[in-house]
Amino acid sequence: MEHVRHTIRRTLLSLEEEQVDIVITKLMDLGVTNLDDCTFLKAEDLDGILPPIQSRRLINAFCSVGPVPSGSSSTEHPIGTLTATTHMNGTPATTHMNETPATTHMMGTSTMTHTEKFQIPWQKFPVKMMTALKERRRPQPKDRRHMIRIIMEDMMASDIRPGRSKLKQVAQQLVERYPDSFLDKCGTNVVGQGFASLVVQMENRVENVRRQYGVSTSSEGRPKKKLKSSDYYGCSNWQPVAPNGSDDEEKKKMLQDAYKENLLSEIDIKRVMSETYSAQRITLNNQDNVIKVMEEWPYLFEATHLLDHTEKLIGFPVQTKLLNQIEEKGKTITEFLVSKGITGVTADPLNLLWGLIKYLGEDPNVLLLNQEDASRELPSTPCIIIVDEGQYKLAVDQVIFNKIISCPLVAFSCMFSIFYVLNIKYPKEAALTLEFIQRYVLAMPIYRVLYCT
Repeated sequence: MEHVRHTIRRTLLSLEEEQVDIVITKLMDLGVTNLDDCTFLKAEDLDGILPPIQSRRLINAFCSVGPVPSGSSSTEHPIGTLTATTHMNGTPATTHMNETPATTHMMGTSTMTHTEKFQIPWQKFPVKMMTALKERRRPQPKDRRHMIRIIMEDMMASDIRPGRSKLKQVAQQLVERYPDSFLDKCGTNVVGQGFASLVVQMENRVENVRRQYGVSTSSEGRPKKKLKSSDYYGCSNWQPVAPNGSDDEEKKKMLQDAYKENLLSEIDIKRVMSETYSAQRITLNNQDNVIKVMEEWPYLFEATHLLDHTEKLIGFPVQTKLLNQIEEKGKTITEFLVSKGITGVTADPLNLLWGLIKYLGEDPNVLLLNQEDASRELPSTPCIIIVDEGQYKLAVDQVIFNKIISCPLVAFSCMFSIFYVLNIKYPKEAALTLEFIQRYVLAMPIYRVLYCT
């Protein structure tokens, strides 16, 4: 992909390196492995990543470059074309099935070009981990986490903030060498490109090492919120421009008064909430304190209006898509979980969520709590409180904010939506589960960045 990266930099000189990484990541998500693949792109493939004119200019540049010269191919070999072998000293080596030993290499030329300063420290991995890899078994979760810590410690020694593109390429190396041990699968189906879970774990490790912010229900003592490109991820309407002559402040005051006195009909509330969407985003993108957001936009924390807002934000109705995807994929997921020893799993949305958390070895109390546990301590990130059978409440930042919800699908949809509406990162204790919901169940891209022009 180094030739692709070079073409992007040469064509779009105004792009910062982080933006180049985002474009590269999107291209890899689309299946691009070399410069020749880029000639099949269409401008709409980069919607939400680049403005239309930049997209067309870049695609035109890809088509004008021509074939990559022999000897400098940027082809990256797809998962499944490699066979893993091990040297006598235990260091793994990978040989292409159609190559002689003299042409053996770890990955495609471009991937090694971009990551040649970092070598996976196989010799540092625990013996138990290496044994599992040689025997083509899935490593234990604690051994896999240990491996991630070792990799990131070496990587961050020379690069304190490795980009996602670099992490994806390292994750791809791991999967290509040991697909039986690392490939992301649901039943017989490969999830995404097969290495997203490794990328998420590496990102979480980077975040843990670089964590600068503590969690608090108060804005007191917090650093001022800075706009980060990660705030945009998954959003197609993150911060629209308010129309000239807008009377949003008057409408906001009207909604606040109506909430206290129950003055407006549901139809009128939906209309005014839709009209003030841009004003809501201004508040949400500049306010860290959830209680203050609730005071300014109280209706936003009711299920109907929360889901309406989310639909505008990410471009599709979460509840409808979640329902359709569970009907389509729920049976496959439940059968897979049962085959792995997770009993009692059904296609009920919250039951399915619990099964995924259990299988991935994450903490169920981060996303799902019973009333008794909630009364003792609530997580700071969005969660569902099971009040009684068929009765649910939601909480975020240790604040319970909604009336009783009687539908598990609505509760699930609202909980997931809050992460996007309030610009909240997935908690490390449930990141794999939420990433799976995002990527496989809802089929959302990891990166979809809005640029205002």
